[in-house]
Amino acid sequence: MVKILSSFVVGIFFLTSCSKEVQPEIPQFKEKVVVEGRIFADEFPVVLLSLTQNIYAPTDISNYLSSFISDAQVYMVVDGDSVVLNPVPLNQLEMEALAHVSEILEIEPEEAALLPIVAYTTTQPAFKGTVGKTHRLTISYKGSYSYAETTLLNPISLTNLVWQPELSNSAYGKLKAGFQDPIANYDAYYWEVKRIHQFNGEVIDKSYERPDGGYLRDKYWNGTFRNLNYGNPLKRKDTTHLEEYRRYFREGDLVVIRFSKMEYEVYEFFRTRREQIENQGSPFASPLNVKSNLVGNAVGIWAGFSPSYDTIICQP
Repeated sequence: MVKILSSFVVGIFFLTSCSKEVQPEIPQFKEKVVVEGRIFADEFPVVLLSLTQNIYAPTDISNYLSSFISDAQVYMVVDGDSVVLNPVPLNQLEMEALAHVSEILEIEPEEAALLPIVAYTTTQPAFKGTVGKTHRLTISYKGSYSYAETTLLNPISLTNLVWQPELSNSAYGKLKAGFQDPIANYDAYYWEVKRIHQFNGEVIDKSYERPDGGYLRDKYWNGTFRNLNYGNPLKRKDTTHLEEYRRYFREGDLVVIRFSKMEYEVYEFFRTRREQIENQGSPFASPLNVKSNLVGNAVGIWAGFSPSYDTIICQP
């Protein structure tokens, strides 16, 4: 017994004497350019540039605004022809471009116009988005170079678009539609809506918004006819709209649907970004890197959309 205890004590002493404090090496923060760029068919490109933030940096509005870049060299190249995308203050943008910025930032256009940042764009008619062509974005900033490409695919039209009233209250309902997915490739789609006043044509919603599930991919239903059923994602300021039906369109609403075809890589960016946001704070969520189509010292997305448009009056 004495021998066993002596061996045990010696073993413990040996283990403790050989242990040392572990100092994990934390990777140094490497600053990258963050790209949020979009180009729609028949519209001008819009690009926001900012810098990644150190996890230990203050998370206030002034630090956020100071991360935006206004002195990069940005070009778009189509069929070998290039154009400079100039930095333009948001309050000087054309309404169409400002609407796209507000969609990226997920705020109202009038709120976006107050921000002291710039968007990179052009107004040269020859450089609107063109279906069937690849649009290359290049960015030079403080000695670093990045680029990405996006191709505007052939758009797909919706069919059988209807407003279906709820059984519990026929004054409110959801939109239903369908479309035929091509069988040749894996495809991805983007459903957005905005409302217009039915009688005088006054635009109620100045930018489009996406409902839950508005991003689609045909991984499991390639080449089939797909039925869609969507509610209202828009922020309602109308106090007469019943709260329990806030995600429904109301009878009499005039709604514009923008249904866009996009590349699979673009879909993957939006999918992984959405999942990352939804998983924040969950101890059970798996780590997830947002997928990017940028090459070089940049992350983010350069996204091309080929939309088809439909308008419907919400009535039986």
